[in-house]
Amino acid sequence: MNRSPVRGEKRRASDDTGSAIVSVLIVMILLSLMGLTAAAIVTNTTGSVVQTRGSVQAKAAADAGITAALAQARRTSEFCSLSLSGSQPSYTVTSSCASNQVTFTSTGRGTDGGTTKTQAVYAYTPAKDVGMGADLTFFNSATFTYEVKTVSPGNALTINIPKGDFTCQVPIAASIRVQGSFITKGSCDVAGSVTAGGSVEMTNGSDTVRGNLSAAGTDKSLVRGSVGGALTVGGSLEFGWEQKIIGGNVQATGDVKLGSQRLSKALTFPAGKKFEQDQGVVSGTISRPAAVTAPAAPSFDAWFDYAYKSSDWPGYSIITLTASGTGPGTCNYFNAHPATGWTSLSSLTTPTVLDARACSNLSANSGTDPVVTLKTDLVMLAKSYDLTMLTMTASSGTKPKVRVIVEDTTKDAKPSCTNGAGSININGTSMASGITALAYTPCTVDVHGIGGRDKWNGSLYSGAFSYGGLVTFSSSPISLPGITGGLPVLGDLVSQRDIR
Repeated sequence: MNRSPVRGEKRRASDDTGSAIVSVLIVMILLSLMGLTAAAIVTNTTGSVVQTRGSVQAKAAADAGITAALAQARRTSEFCSLSLSGSQPSYTVTSSCASNQVTFTSTGRGTDGGTTKTQAVYAYTPAKDVGMGADLTFFNSATFTYEVKTVSPGNALTINIPKGDFTCQVPIAASIRVQGSFITKGSCDVAGSVTAGGSVEMTNGSDTVRGNLSAAGTDKSLVRGSVGGALTVGGSLEFGWEQKIIGGNVQATGDVKLGSQRLSKALTFPAGKKFEQDQGVVSGTISRPAAVTAPAAPSFDAWFDYAYKSSDWPGYSIITLTASGTGPGTCNYFNAHPATGWTSLSSLTTPTVLDARACSNLSANSGTDPVVTLKTDLVMLAKSYDLTMLTMTASSGTKPKVRVIVEDTTKDAKPSCTNGAGSININGTSMASGITALAYTPCTVDVHGIGGRDKWNGSLYSGAFSYGGLVTFSSSPISLPGITGGLPVLGDLVSQRDIR
């Protein structure tokens, strides 16, 4: 009997068992690969979710920084050198100004340490020169004699004396507001009006106020000269014998004594007060009510304390002088013969701050009579100034503004001539054609004058005023950063983008 086929079947069974084992191994490998792939996908997806969450947090933090910067800029109007930060959310913001645009750059941080940087550009209107409250402001009593000449190509100047009296002995092309009394001593001719918190002492028939004259003080007022407009006083009123004319209504709260003056309109004073009339004439009615209200005294802004901050002058280059040495960048480069520093200012082409606070003073009094032809705005900082025989004039086609500043670092809303602050000496000084200049000091603007060459166009703002030589003032608005009404204004969004 043939058994060969049985042996062949056994071999086939053995072969099938080996194939099954191989198949199982292949399936196991495939399943393992699929498991590893799935694990990798889950891991990568988790990482991607974490990374996306960090980016979203960083972007939100950067946007929050821009929002905070805008809020501060609109609240303070100080946005050209901004630096602020937040912790929840985490951001830092800086800013810079150029060409009437401010760029805010905010860097936000996520919890994973990642960052997003956002940049927003806004338009802005630069600070305007609204003036310092008046063309000439002196926080102490002041006297104008023939050595002080005021000229007014357009509107009359304004003079503020927030503390003390004002004495007039010269024609003045101005309106005057004085906290104390208004005093004249001959040759006074005020082109505008006068408002005083004290009394009037018009001691000469030649004296004239062409506008209105108001004096709120309760002491007796004396008027021997002329008044073109209304005359109103808060006390008794006595007229002189010079046969002068009062052009407007007259009102007093006390007795009235009329010498030989002519009152062109009505006279009003209380019924209970005395009236003495000699040769004087009242052309209008005489009213005697039970009571008469005194005129209001003038009000003044407090002294404006100014301490230098570079952020006040965006776009300005800074030249800082040192106390030692003789070459460029030193005090002696300006103060010592041949005073090359002054004439070197003629080469400036961009707005510049000349910081001379390290010098004992900044002086042009070296015998060289420096002439500076400016092409651009200039800010000068010093403890005090001697501007003897300095001439500044504008380059053709330019109208530079010059600010001569002695800081007031004591924040007390009054002129503090302390901490090394000193005076500004104007002596043969000419701020000539095209220049608008501001002199600011908590101490004294001291005018000596040489040969009638002293000229100042712009504004003076000081703790006191002293004169000793002829000087001619004309006005042009100029101010300092921070003066009410002269602040920069943030405008509309120009562009915004993420830069990283």
